[in-house]
Amino acid sequence: MNELEAVAQLVNAIHQRRIELGWTQKELADKVGLHQESIARIENGGSIPRLDTVFKLAMALGMKLSLHGAEEAATVSIG
Repeated sequence: MNELEAVAQLVNAIHQRRIELGWTQKELADKVGLHQESIARIENGGSIPRLDTVFKLAMALGMKLSLHGAEEAATVSIG
């Protein structure tokens, strides 16, 4: 998996979790201190989120991030 694929997988997991929770982009943005437009750009692939933003999003959504060696895939879990 290359870097862009890993980012796409992570962003997709964040988007899916937001939908599962029934939250709008605006609701998520308010919880993490971003603008709704920023969430839209992240979810639509128009912007690659910074690591601190990824952690804020994951925490707000009740997700855990798990990083592994380069030969293993990164995982995102809900918990």
